Amino acid sequence: MQLRVIRLIFYTFLVITSMMMVIGFVFFKPLDTKPYYKSDYFVRTYKAIESNTKFDELVAKDTIEAGWAKCSLLPPFGTPIAIDANRGGKYFDGVHDSIYVRTFVFKQGKKKIAYVSLDLLIVPPIVTSMMDTLLAKQGFSLQNIYLTATHTHCSIGAWHDSFIGELFAGKFDARVPPFIAGAIAKSILDAEKKVSKVKIGYKAVQTHKLVYNRLLENGGEVDSNMRIIKLEKENGERACLITFTAHATCLHDRVMKISGDWPGTMVRRIDSSGKSNFTCFSAGSVGSHGPFKCKKDKWDELDYISNAATAVVYKNLDSITTKYATTLTMIHQPIELRQPNYRVNSFLVLRPHWFLKFFGQQKNFINILQIGDLVFAGMPCDFSGEMNEVLDEQASIQHKKLLVTSFNGCFIGYITDDRRYHMNTYETRTMNWYGPGNGAYFTELIMKMMARLK
Repeated sequence: MQLRVIRLIFYTFLVITSMMMVIGFVFFKPLDTKPYYKSDYFVRTYKAIESNTKFDELVAKDTIEAGWAKCSLLPPFGTPIAIDANRGGKYFDGVHDSIYVRTFVFKQGKKKIAYVSLDLLIVPPIVTSMMDTLLAKQGFSLQNIYLTATHTHCSIGAWHDSFIGELFAGKFDARVPPFIAGAIAKSILDAEKKVSKVKIGYKAVQTHKLVYNRLLENGGEVDSNMRIIKLEKENGERACLITFTAHATCLHDRVMKISGDWPGTMVRRIDSSGKSNFTCFSAGSVGSHGPFKCKKDKWDELDYISNAATAVVYKNLDSITTKYATTLTMIHQPIELRQPNYRVNSFLVLRPHWFLKFFGQQKNFINILQIGDLVFAGMPCDFSGEMNEVLDEQASIQHKKLLVTSFNGCFIGYITDDRRYHMNTYETRTMNWYGPGNGAYFTELIMKMMARLK
């Protein structure tokens, strides 16, 4: 009798072990630690940049023109709030402050480029896919539409038709992507109608107690620079474009009203001050960077950050010297990545097939926009501000000023400094999807593309 029991236990153990091994093989594989510079995807992407003839186009001598406009992003129907953290998929129950798509159109002769910023968590990839056809007759496509977002965590959701997408943005609603795309199209066309010659100026201002390193509160690098671009038309109209590294997360969990968070409040205050007729904000290298913790109440924290950020703009805007510019270029550069390596622990990852099944397929790219000596690098991720110092130094060597923006219309999670990759945190594990080495990989790609600009 005892022998039968022992045999039963043994066979049960074998069956369970075999099933676990099969499940493990089907769903998981070892982490890919091959250095990026020895990988085929790097070689192919690097060669694609070298052979991209857009970098070799002759620079026109015409003075750049610009126009600007905004369009409401509030739909005539309800949606969940993105991000859906602790909101249970519930729809927004009111509007604290409104949300918009804000757009600049830059023209130089027959060349034209749209710079678009949306009061959304990210630019949804499904919306991006509509850009190649929506305004084709008007001469706009992904080749000349530079997309960004403010990264507010209290905007409309329901825009990503995948399992993971619905975790972040709530249950998908097929009405939402075309609504967002339509608002983008309207803002571009309205901005184009208003173009005229502009003078452009720039200043990077170091701030104090506005942003902190949320990965390493002690010892981590912080990019505290608020980057301000001023545009002035000959008729006296003035606009400004601002990027900053602090996440728009003063409002987050359980807030059920639509809001642009601190950037939305800052933009509204600057516009109402008379210092600028039109103000636009884009999330910069917000990875690893959060709004400085000063107030316990989330609304008091929002007032603190937005008031302080507004004060920085007030103090510096008038002193920014502007001049006419004659260089206008945009490069829409497709890139390749290693296969998804979503970690379940420090050495095992979900097989790429399953990750893509849960998240969906997309085309990945980097956008480069040059306006005079200003260079924007539009990244497909939350790009960490810890990597900005080396990029700024390289830009300075080339007599350029670099502004890195996140959320360019595709989304691959977080790209953090490679020194942080093995930390078990939200940014470095939960949201770091494509394996080690991507901090250096993307830094090298930006440098390569910046070096190829005229």
